[in-house]
Amino acid sequence: MKELLLENFIKISSIPRGTGKEKQISDFFVDLAINNNLEYYQDENYNVLIKKKGNIEGDSIALQCHLDMVCVKREGSNHDFSKDPIEVIVDGDVVKAKDTSLGADQGVGLALMMTLIEANNIKHPNLEFMFTVEEETTFKGAVTFPYAKVESKKIINLDSGNDEIVVIGSAGDIANEYTFEGNFIKNELPCYKISISGLEGGNSGDNVERSTNNAIIKMANLIDNKDIYICSINGGFSENDIATNCEAIIKTSLNIKELFDSSINIEEVKYNYSFSLEDTQRIIKEIKELKSGYLSNTASANLGIIKTSQNKIIIDYIIRSTNESELEKLNMLINNLDNNFIAKNIYTDSIWIPNRESRLLKEYNEVYYSLFSKYPKENIAQGGLECVAIKKRIANSDVISIGASMINIHSVNEETYISSWEKIYNLLLKLLSN
Repeated sequence: MKELLLENFIKISSIPRGTGKEKQISDFFVDLAINNNLEYYQDENYNVLIKKKGNIEGDSIALQCHLDMVCVKREGSNHDFSKDPIEVIVDGDVVKAKDTSLGADQGVGLALMMTLIEANNIKHPNLEFMFTVEEETTFKGAVTFPYAKVESKKIINLDSGNDEIVVIGSAGDIANEYTFEGNFIKNELPCYKISISGLEGGNSGDNVERSTNNAIIKMANLIDNKDIYICSINGGFSENDIATNCEAIIKTSLNIKELFDSSINIEEVKYNYSFSLEDTQRIIKEIKELKSGYLSNTASANLGIIKTSQNKIIIDYIIRSTNESELEKLNMLINNLDNNFIAKNIYTDSIWIPNRESRLLKEYNEVYYSLFSKYPKENIAQGGLECVAIKKRIANSDVISIGASMINIHSVNEETYISSWEKIYNLLLKLLSN
């Protein structure tokens, strides 16, 4: 079974599936349904629903995965995510990628579902396979999915990243964009490009503690309280992920080599204009006041992107909490920082409130115990999951989230483990056969 799961994962990894560019992987699963004579539906957003008739009595069960992946690559890599396959490296039990993110989130879940779709010798009730788009950014797939065609009330999301955990709830989140428009001034001072790279990245919901000193915040701390003018500052690639790189073009009369240590790459460049010193200070103050990491026992935040467009600075920032009133208060506080930035909401996701009486949770816990003589840990995720959008749109639905173990997702250091894939597959087989 390990070999088949790996074979399917490699097939999926050969298909480009960056967020917002899911047509090819969506069509792949449509072809899979056709080749297996299964009923399917593909909507205009490339969400896909596949139905497989059962061979035993029991409640219909839906398995759900997102089709997209976060695309990041090592500095200097020529990988083109729009056409190049992920170069998968298998080292014993460990699976990783060469110079790019692996896409284990959610490539592993897709491989598990693909294997179940093709399996003809397993016992199961009616199954529905839900494939959604744009989970890594807007949750567009989970919001627009053709739920009227879904019959199942029991939904198993495969987006958890630890095979010893069953997720039963998650934080709500608010993602905002903050824009500052300053005035460029003529500036004849020496000009330099300074850059930070190679920091430890990953999903900020899974690795909250890493957000505290991400590359953007580190850059702000380097520039703060110095006679430095910012010309531009750019870093990060997603509001939800930890910025591993940041680059700033600055002007200063100070001795540049004495300002920064050897870990900071410095290059002399030419640039005629900059933000004023006052505007520079506003920009740095905004970055530092948009706190990242844990904000309380129930809340966290991440400053994921900063970019410069001529005389505009744009910041993408996300806050999360499992407490609704706390989330609203934090959002109000952050939107009223006095740094001349204008706030605009990008999206808001509701809190997934745990159902301690869940029948599906009880069944999963019993199956887990029967196989491993212990119960899985029940967890409330800090990062948002599509489960909340699904629960909101399927009345009386019973939802849990499970998944194979993986680390450093959304980064070039992403890893997952074949033995964990097999563990989740066997758990699913036993749960479905019961």
